[in-house]
Amino acid sequence: MRSIRVFLIFICMSLLLSSCQISKADVKDKHEIVGDILDGIWDQYPVINSTGDDHNIWLDVEDTVKASEVKKKIQQQLKENGLNGYKVSVRARDIKQVEKEHRWGLIDDYIFVKFREEEKDEEIYKDVTTKLTNITLEDPAIVAISTPIVSSDPKAKEYAEQIKKEVEVLLQSKKMKKLIEGDAYKVVIYGENEQVIN
Repeated sequence: MRSIRVFLIFICMSLLLSSCQISKADVKDKHEIVGDILDGIWDQYPVINSTGDDHNIWLDVEDTVKASEVKKKIQQQLKENGLNGYKVSVRARDIKQVEKEHRWGLIDDYIFVKFREEEKDEEIYKDVTTKLTNITLEDPAIVAISTPIVSSDPKAKEYAEQIKKEVEVLLQSKKMKKLIEGDAYKVVIYGENEQVIN
């Protein structure tokens, strides 16, 4: 009798344990759910880019749609999936503006890499770097170059002019001309204290 009771307890415990265990494949974590929601949004709207963390979702959409509509859709889907506490930010962007920012970001990266490569061979390029500036559709793009020189140095203008010429040569390459697409631009050289030298 006792062995039957032990056997029944064993079976009950086994059934209880097996019913409590849920395979990981059956349960999605919140990151997967958010990823699925954003995939659906990408399929439904002209999304430019999206990113997020454990508490925020940021999304840029083309200005052909209402940002508030997309935001509402995301919030609704988060709520339906029991994901509260996310802050959702959606902004509508002019696609031409975004494309121009992207092109000049690539140009900036190219110039930065070239200075890093040259720095190994020539002292003049030591600590010369690029810095991002706001790109707008209306204004010329600013190619901002940061240098370690102090603006009060008597050779500052000569140094700035030499760096500017190097940048101009880079910008005249076939690869860069293709990225520039005829945009107006201006090369500005900054000194150590963020003062314009040229």
